[in-house]
Amino acid sequence: MKTLFNWTVGLFVLFCFIVGFLDLDSSSKRKHASSDGQLADEAERRNHAAEDAAYYAEHNPHDHHA
Repeated sequence: MKTLFNWTVGLFVLFCFIVGFLDLDSSSKRKHASSDGQLADEAERRNHAAEDAAYYAEHNPHDHHA
């Protein structure tokens, strides 16, 4: 009976480990996708800022603060 209990506990621990590993893998993919989106947003903001600065410099040639 003790052997059956040991097998049951061992299989349960193995099952929990596998499920936890698969969940960790999927959550890391979600985090990676989220960070990719944030990097794209940051690049887009920088691009807009550069375009705004270029437009301002082009249309205000006497302003040397830009």
